[in-house]
Amino acid sequence: MPRIRRAEEGDLPDAAEIFAAACGRLIEEYHPADRPYLPLDPAERLPMYRHLLGTGAFFIAEDPGPVGFASAVIRDGVWFLSQLWVHPDHQAGGLGGALLDEALEWGRGCSAFAVLSSVHPGARTLYLRRSMFPRWEENDMGGDGGGDAPPGTRPLHADDDAWVAELDRVARGFARPEDHALWRRTGTGVAVERDGVPLGYAYVGSGPGPAPSATRATCPFSSGRRSPRSAPAPSASRSRRRTLRR
Repeated sequence: MPRIRRAEEGDLPDAAEIFAAACGRLIEEYHPADRPYLPLDPAERLPMYRHLLGTGAFFIAEDPGPVGFASAVIRDGVWFLSQLWVHPDHQAGGLGGALLDEALEWGRGCSAFAVLSSVHPGARTLYLRRSMFPRWEENDMGGDGGGDAPPGTRPLHADDDAWVAELDRVARGFARPEDHALWRRTGTGVAVERDGVPLGYAYVGSGPGPAPSATRATCPFSSGRRSPRSAPAPSASRSRRRTLRR
């Protein structure tokens, strides 16, 4: 019978290996455009997992060794599911639901609960069964980087934290300064301005998967989460995911 417990620092490499196996399978089946990134490097996940361990809750499932994990954070009273992965050899047995329930129990009393769902039908069913319903659709966008920065952009700095927090509360429902500190360490922040007025931000990195961004309604760039493979660009490939909330 699987056992779920709170994770420790020494569990993070195992969690990263589970992610590489499970996300690799997800890419093969549902994201063929990202296949050039395979195989995934588990070590690249460790800085984020240390951050989640230190600023949220991290759960490991064992049977008898590590076979799945979940992590959630609370920002401004809003619970958000950051990670939920089960090794492909242990999927479809209820383990994902058990991990999600542990993370939800940890967040009991929060004002809202949210998750950004993958396109996997099993994941969406898992969240719907726990009264987490689609509220909006988010676009992942990517393209070829390089060249000059687009007009109206500049580097994002720690001095921007006040308007970034205000924008996050409007666009996402909560501020997340501790997460911006991580993204500045692991990527490059870009601020979007018009006539000296900040309108949005994005983070640029490398590799598969989304990087955070947000814009005001008047911003010329799209709102949502932007793939880290490029800076904001007029043309990009696009995929869609659902944000669910209860």
